[in-house]
Amino acid sequence: MTTQQPRAREWISFVDDDAETWMFDLTYFRSNWKCIFGEGCAGIESQPDVAGSRGCCSYGAHFVDDDDLTRVIDVAAALPANLWQNHGERPSLSGDRATDHDALVEALTFIDDDGDRLTKAVDGACVFHNRSDFATGAGCALHVAAVMSEIEPLEWKPEVCWQLPLRVDHHLDDYDKSTHFVRQWTRDDWGEAGEDLGWWCAEAPEAYVGTDNVATYLRAEITALAGASIAQGLVDYIDGLRNIESLPSVTVDFPTRK
Repeated sequence: MTTQQPRAREWISFVDDDAETWMFDLTYFRSNWKCIFGEGCAGIESQPDVAGSRGCCSYGAHFVDDDDLTRVIDVAAALPANLWQNHGERPSLSGDRATDHDALVEALTFIDDDGDRLTKAVDGACVFHNRSDFATGAGCALHVAAVMSEIEPLEWKPEVCWQLPLRVDHHLDDYDKSTHFVRQWTRDDWGEAGEDLGWWCAEAPEAYVGTDNVATYLRAEITALAGASIAQGLVDYIDGLRNIESLPSVTVDFPTRK
């Protein structure tokens, strides 16, 4: 029986202004992974499905809190029909923001058996998903509208949508010091559900075709998670623009032995 050679991964750490440590999986952030939604992505169903062009939109998106929900609902209220294939799912608006907010939440979201609120699914995909036969092509209507408005898509999409493929594990030590480990989501992170994924982009060679490294490609997302200075530091380090700083020397005066 041969022993499989372990695969090495490099990590790098940065400390932010709050003295919290951010550890990045340098092996992944130096890679050329990119989202290939509509460009060969096989989705997250039990069987790979490139033709369906649903990407990771096969299910409703969870909202992390009320602010997340309100932001998306406000965008949905303004989304035009030419950018949103399921625009017909949106109720007529009265012009009163509070009333319209409640109507949109009722029409576009639901609460699952665990008590979590998600976007509704229409014909096997999130209500905001546009099919490949739509004028904009396959993709998220919120994402498309943001790009056309020259807005970072993460500002208009549910948080869980833009955080993939990044996973952040938070660790608090015995001295109340926080360390945040930032890496790619893996199949194992889904638990038993990961075994049912017929395909997963972060481990698929087809997705490693970007022209930039991940630190540059996902800079806006890293900024939202860790702050602009940390995101800049990671990009600079990978691009080789930052000089390696020597640690301060320590002088120790030993007592003279008599």
